[in-house]
Order: sequence, then C-alpha cells, then structure tokens
Amino acid sequence: MQFKKRLGLYFSALLIVLLVGIVLKDVFLKETTVNSVNPLVENEDGTKKLAFDAKLTRLDESTTTFKEYKGKVLIVNFWASWCGPCQEEASEFRDFYNNKSENVELLAINTTSVDSIENAMEFQESYNLNFPIFLDLEGTLQKSFGLVAYPTTFIFDSKGILKNKIKGSMNQKQLNDYIDKL
Repeated sequence: MQFKKRLGLYFSALLIVLLVGIVLKDVFLKETTVNSVNPLVENEDGTKKLAFDAKLTRLDESTTTFKEYKGKVLIVNFWASWCGPCQEEASEFRDFYNNKSENVELLAINTTSVDSIENAMEFQESYNLNFPIFLDLEGTLQKSFGLVAYPTTFIFDSKGILKNKIKGSMNQKQLNDYIDKL
C-alpha cells in the first residue's frame, strides 16, 4: 500500500512539473512572437507594405532593419546557393547593382534555414557580389513573404508598398523595366 501512495505522489508531482513547463513555454514563445516584427503587413485596402522595423541579419551575423533603406525603391531577392536559377541570375543582379540609380537598393536574402552561412559566403565570393546579403536563419522571412519557390523577387516603391512579386530568375533588363514602371 505504501508503494502505491508513493507512486501516486511521484506521478502527481511529475504531472504538475509538466503542466508548469507547458505554461512557461507558452509564455516565452508569446514573448518572442510579440517582440518580432512581421516584415510584410497587409493594409486595409489589401495592398502589402514593408514593416521597416523588421530585423535583418547580415552575412557577418550583425543585425539591422529595413529602416536603413527607407525612402528607396527596394528589390528584395530570396535565393539559395544550391538553386540553379539563383546561380544564373547572380551575375545579372551584380551588374544591375553596379549600374543602379542611388534611389534603388538591392537586398539579397539567403534562405539559410534550407542552406548554410558557409554556402552563402562562398556564393558571394564566387559571383563577386557586392550588394547587401542577409541571412534568413530560421525561415521567418520566407514564411512572412509567403515564399514557395527560389528565386523570388519582391519590388517595393519608396514608401514600402509592394508593387511586384516575381517568381523565377530575372535579368538586368527585366529589373530595369520593373523599376521604370514605378
């Protein structure tokens, strides 16, 4: 009988510890969700806008926000080092960046959650890329932007309003055509 009482107490204590753990996990997860900013928000009219406070992680793992590029036309390109079309467009994006106007900025976001920092750095070196490259370490940017294929490019006007979403590789002429239509 003593054994059953003790077993019951152990089981009750274990159950209480598990419940407390679940509650604490939910509290901490809510805090991290509240503190992170969704980079793409929908306006009342159905258009999508860039949240300039959203965090970006540079290739050297330092951080910034989209606010650093506020007031410019933004081209945000999601890519992976193993993606064939991403490899094809890399030199086109480099040449575009070298000839772009000052009111345009190109931001390349490596889908690091399905790639790696090392591969992203090798990709940058092998294609001699000199534009800002960022890491999506946990896939949160991909989810927020609704990515389903690589590469995917988003073009925002100078107010941060999403104007175009292009799936697949692009060249300089296409990029310039989209920019000219803004």
